[in-house]
Amino acid sequence: MSSNTHFTPLILAGIAALCGLSVANVYFNQALLPVFAGAMSIDAGQTSWIATASQMGYALGILLIVPLGDRVAPLRLCRVLLAWTAAMLLLASQATQLSFLAGVSFLICMGTCIPQVLLPYLAGLATAGERSRVIAWIQTGLVIGILLSRAIAGWLADHLGWHSVYWVAACVMALCALVLPRILPQRHAPGIPVAYGRLLSSMLHLFWHEPLLRLSCALGAAVFAAFSAFWSVIAFKLMGPPHNMNATEVGLFSLWGALATLLTPAAGKLCERFGTVAISLASIALCCLSFVLSMAWANLFIVLLACANLLSFALQLGQVANQTRIFSLSPESRSRLNTVYMVCNFCGGAFGSALGGYLWLRFGWTGCATLGLLCAVLAMVALLAILRPRSKQLSVV
Repeated sequence: MSSNTHFTPLILAGIAALCGLSVANVYFNQALLPVFAGAMSIDAGQTSWIATASQMGYALGILLIVPLGDRVAPLRLCRVLLAWTAAMLLLASQATQLSFLAGVSFLICMGTCIPQVLLPYLAGLATAGERSRVIAWIQTGLVIGILLSRAIAGWLADHLGWHSVYWVAACVMALCALVLPRILPQRHAPGIPVAYGRLLSSMLHLFWHEPLLRLSCALGAAVFAAFSAFWSVIAFKLMGPPHNMNATEVGLFSLWGALATLLTPAAGKLCERFGTVAISLASIALCCLSFVLSMAWANLFIVLLACANLLSFALQLGQVANQTRIFSLSPESRSRLNTVYMVCNFCGGAFGSALGGYLWLRFGWTGCATLGLLCAVLAMVALLAILRPRSKQLSVV
């Protein structure tokens, strides 16, 4: 397959849009948590379980489904996942209780692992020199989907009720299932002759024997925990004094973070120029800075806007660096490498969402921001600890 033929900007833009629309299902409920609290007469700590269930469902979907990308044609697998997600979204629109909505959110997000099926597939088609650029395109779509989903969900909830968000999302997934064959060229999967059980168990072997995979997992989980802690409680922060926003305004706040995604293609070029270690260091430093600023000036709206932007770009930098690193390890195992990385990533996200909600109830914004800062500091310590004895090894990836 020629990369000049199949990785035109138009093709990559279409795939990035598909990935963004898919991953939006994991995150749009974060803008609705205060709405759920009012509609179901529950507190902020309880609503955080909806976000946590979503991320855990996504992680389990990645763990159980994405490894099939080493065996099954991506087009067929993605169409099945899109149909499943659409059906579960319609079911969620009928929810009246927290437990039911959290359970169905878990099932929705199990099927929303489509971007993680496509990422290793497309990375395998890319040349080594353009791999970072391809990953950066897809990461741009993912983060735009994450951030715009909150804005759109907030607007729909204010004007049509929260049930309408799920109806619209179901229709979008059904449309994506129809459009997908026109965007994604159908190619045969590698067809590794390994039983499904052995395919799953082989991921433990990869994790144990690939130090760069373990490093990427640790960095990704820590930064994503910080990112999730911020976004799981920011709606409560903005809806309370002194900001007193409504759901639409909270959703629009997320649009500021979307500006950072305009820089994501540059992240791919920076990664190719300076290496993954330097980009990982920059990612963690920006994450630390965003939480320090938000703790110092939590009641200044402009500071929170700036922090959202910094944090989004930090996440983008880290993801591009980490996935460039792991996709260089073993060409025949890219889906499983990505599975291990993303499961760790979203377990970190679930941890950040759950603990962020708890700390918000106990200590307010200071507790949540402290959690984010600690996660970033731990990531920095881990990277520096491994970098010292292995600087020559790490500098080449």
